[in-house]
Amino acid sequence: MARWDRREADRAIRNRGGGSSTMGRRLGLIPVALGLWLNAGCASIVVHERPILDRETHEVVATSGSETAHGKAHGLIQAGMALDRKHPDWATLYFRDAALAALPAVLEEGVSPSRDIAQSLGAQSTYRRAIEYALVSVDRQAKTQKVPWTEILARSGIGVEGKVSLYEAALWQEVLPSRQFEVKGFRKEMGQGGLGAPVVIHMATSVERKPLTLEGGEARTDPSQQHFPADLYRAASVVLRPGRAGEPPAMLELHDPVREPDMQWKPAPDAPSLPLAYDLTIGLARQLHERNLDLIGPLGVFFPSEYNGKTGIFMLDPYQRGKIPVVFVHGLMSSPLAWANAMNELRGDPELRKRYQFWMFFYSTGNPILASGARLRLALKTVHDEFNPNDEDPAFDHMLVVGHSMGGVLSRLMMSSSGATLWDAAAKVPPESIDLDPKLKKMLTESMFFEPVPSVSRVVFISTPHHGSPLGDELIGRIASRLIRVPKEIIDIRAALAKLNGSEEVSQAFRGNRYATSVAQLGLENPVLKSIDRLPLKPTVPYHSIIGHSGTEPLPGGGDGIVPYTSAHLEGALSEIVVTSDHSAQQTEAAITEMRRIMAIHFNEYADERRAIAKGVRPAERIARPDGDTPVRYVATPNTTVEEAERQRRLARIGIYPEDSVKR
Repeated sequence: MARWDRREADRAIRNRGGGSSTMGRRLGLIPVALGLWLNAGCASIVVHERPILDRETHEVVATSGSETAHGKAHGLIQAGMALDRKHPDWATLYFRDAALAALPAVLEEGVSPSRDIAQSLGAQSTYRRAIEYALVSVDRQAKTQKVPWTEILARSGIGVEGKVSLYEAALWQEVLPSRQFEVKGFRKEMGQGGLGAPVVIHMATSVERKPLTLEGGEARTDPSQQHFPADLYRAASVVLRPGRAGEPPAMLELHDPVREPDMQWKPAPDAPSLPLAYDLTIGLARQLHERNLDLIGPLGVFFPSEYNGKTGIFMLDPYQRGKIPVVFVHGLMSSPLAWANAMNELRGDPELRKRYQFWMFFYSTGNPILASGARLRLALKTVHDEFNPNDEDPAFDHMLVVGHSMGGVLSRLMMSSSGATLWDAAAKVPPESIDLDPKLKKMLTESMFFEPVPSVSRVVFISTPHHGSPLGDELIGRIASRLIRVPKEIIDIRAALAKLNGSEEVSQAFRGNRYATSVAQLGLENPVLKSIDRLPLKPTVPYHSIIGHSGTEPLPGGGDGIVPYTSAHLEGALSEIVVTSDHSAQQTEAAITEMRRIMAIHFNEYADERRAIAKGVRPAERIARPDGDTPVRYVATPNTTVEEAERQRRLARIGIYPEDSVKR
């Protein structure tokens, strides 16, 4: 994907507000403020760097007896720390030798599963520190001398091997201990304790979509690179071992927890496997933090033209055949940052990583809903043509799409058939009568006429305004929609429709620039949303609802503060769960637990289908709709006695009873 950075955001503010004037800056702050309000419950990722080598002398626990391997390793670390500033090359040698000395003791003692280095076993802790200090010292030297980090290692007799993502270890430009970074904004830390050192690695992928030597020796450009961010941060694990015949005295190995979900390491072919330590959360945190997504999301709604070029599927990991894609679609005034906790916890689960690959769709959320839907369809078609053009990967065609808020409306369009419903709501003549630039006419027809995306096999709606939101009609929504700079091509399309039909005959939803914005189209009475609601859904694609309830008003009249329950509820869902939450329900533990449950069902169906096909028998018919009304579960903290009684009466009217509730 194209580069996201703060300078582009600053330019957008200046351009929208009229240069660098004070008024321009004030107007530019409005979208940011509205975006922060709308996404108040979303994670804000903060990363602080805390150098470990400069301040951790006191953490190296004294070891009795330098005659033991562990004691010798401890002494070497202390010597390396004393030499690090004045003679860093020597320090790296001492850290190397400390790790090599500690390794036999680690293999003898075993490893603790704790991720906390203070809770690790003695030799395990010493081994990890030796590697971490070597990496910190090497990184400092490499940046000072402006040479690759592998060159510094080579001077100390250390070779590098392993592969993370698409790239051999030597291609990564920075390798630092995960413990050097402190992260706030995530509910959980995902990873495991074990042998070695968890690290976060970085490269500028604009180094530039270079041909790679892939399995089989073929040199080509992997299409996954086109979907990586401009700067790629990944989690890995580092092991330092003695060199073998033909190798340098020591070898530093990088291991990838996505390519190797089990993360086990054998010191020798006949030795038992040991777990490798890694921390997926730190790598994800740096990725999301460095791209300023908390600012990009609000600006993307008000200045869609500036961000339309960045629309597409965003990947942290390369495409892996045999893994089912999960595509997260964010909502209004938001960005992939909305999925921070879901990405962390779902991608952080090794069992899910074996079965699924996680992608995010980024788009400018100020565009008309149907235009954004067309962009999502195009993005899904693009990745299909890139990764599965001959339909040889059945996992690809079991794609799971998860949409939050307006992203749920877009996700719904991926399983909808338009027929002539949308066109009839906009025009009184056939599309071929439109006199329009061919490029714009193609954009119009692709927005109005479509069929379900064949690859989409299941959809999850979270806090989705299927029937609209008061936000679109209220004062703040009217202000927001008037501030949006509608792209010129949208204005030209609407002008052509008005000219053809006569301004009084065109639906209000297709007349005037305010009604061309996504904010206005989310209004409770907006004809665009009403037309989408009438579109038939592909009967073989199951869908599920996760709905937030803030507790301010009892159900069914209440909602999450942005979307009423009556709008988020969609009959025909295979399951529905109501969770205690504001509008950012996708970040809650209950919602992520529900996503995990749905993913387990989805994969089991896929696995059963593949087994049946392998046996030459017909797969069992898939259940896509409930037998009767949509079953509803309620996961929430109960209100006060009076409110609880009222809630139960109201819930009973729509089929939710106390015995169905699960209290937390």
